[in-house]
Amino acid sequence: MFRKLWAATAASNLSDGVSLAAAPLLAATITRDPALIAGITVAQRAPWLVLAFVSGALADRLDRRKVAQSANWIRAAAFAALTAAVLSGALSMPLLYVVFFAIGTAETLYDSVSAAWVPMLVGPEELTRANSRLQTTWVVCNEFAGPPIGGFLFAAAASAPFLLGTAGYLAAVALLALIPPAARRQDEPEGGPLTVRNVREDIVTGARWYWSSPVLRALSLVAAAGNAAVAASYGLLVLLAQDELGVSDEGYGVMLAASAVGAVLGGMTAGRVGGRFRPGTLILVTNLLSAAATAGLGLAVSPAVTVALMALDGFVVLVVSVHMVTLRQQIVPNELMGRVTSVYRVVAVGSFAVGGIAGGAVARAFGVQASFYAAGAAIAVAALAVLPVLSNARLAEVKRRAEAAAGPAEEAAPVS
Repeated sequence: MFRKLWAATAASNLSDGVSLAAAPLLAATITRDPALIAGITVAQRAPWLVLAFVSGALADRLDRRKVAQSANWIRAAAFAALTAAVLSGALSMPLLYVVFFAIGTAETLYDSVSAAWVPMLVGPEELTRANSRLQTTWVVCNEFAGPPIGGFLFAAAASAPFLLGTAGYLAAVALLALIPPAARRQDEPEGGPLTVRNVREDIVTGARWYWSSPVLRALSLVAAAGNAAVAASYGLLVLLAQDELGVSDEGYGVMLAASAVGAVLGGMTAGRVGGRFRPGTLILVTNLLSAAATAGLGLAVSPAVTVALMALDGFVVLVVSVHMVTLRQQIVPNELMGRVTSVYRVVAVGSFAVGGIAGGAVARAFGVQASFYAAGAAIAVAALAVLPVLSNARLAEVKRRAEAAAGPAEEAAPVS
């Protein structure tokens, strides 16, 4: 059953990756205002800050297969409408914002469901391997295959990338239909009412569980620090590459590819790497390596060194991401997984905006290289700050208690 979810995720991720290149190109045919074009990304990210809690509650209250299918139906309809607008000459920036807000809304649904669904489809011993496959697939489709395909198709016809995207989302719907219906939330009676009050209570329950778990809060802090560091540093990488290293546009593309190559290798070997380290040690070591690599980029020693550091950073970030997702799935009751994951993701995704603003301010005041030093320092400080909570002994106890826990989620105490 997991293979069907994996294939559906690959199909939808490829559609996402195609749009990464095609959407800005399409917007550039309407306006040359960089702020308006950047607004597409804002529109797609915004649902994580305003709708993620509701999506998490729905992921736990409703049949997860149907929610995942609905998310892909929304994305397919949005891309179909965009395709029709391109073909009819009715394209506009407001329409692009609406389409990508809908895409982002569907992502909050699908990602919340996927995180909660994986532990239901594979055994505990297979969680790391399953998450490795999903994370690697995301990198391949969103960073390797999708953008080049999107650029090539757009050059052939502006509507072509979005036609392919529509087909990819529909294929995901069909693949998900092959998975047997998902179990309902354990404490929800069959056919229980879906009301505003019930959803609100569900959200409060998930937020309370998240806040009562020091381990989960520590994991989200590490993830937030890493994401903020990415926004603060990698968002300015083009300036570092051109102004400090003197690389060409082609060389800049190679730099980006190096990070993706490292990430793919990290996803493919995450299980083996995890077998050599205990969880607390793995989280600490990988984050310190990421901190060193990020700060090292600021030195701008040479293009070759920069490529090596980006590959290293991509590798360790994917390794730790896989194991942090697995750890979260191991300690959170499955019937609460959607809600708790939504809170977790709001913290992590929200940090992108904070990091981007902070990175720009540091670069303006002290130079572009300083933003890389500050980003590396932030990752290291966060990893060291949570060390007492994410110690090997603490995590082993948390996992033991999670395995022994029984009873409805609302009555179960957090396992940390």
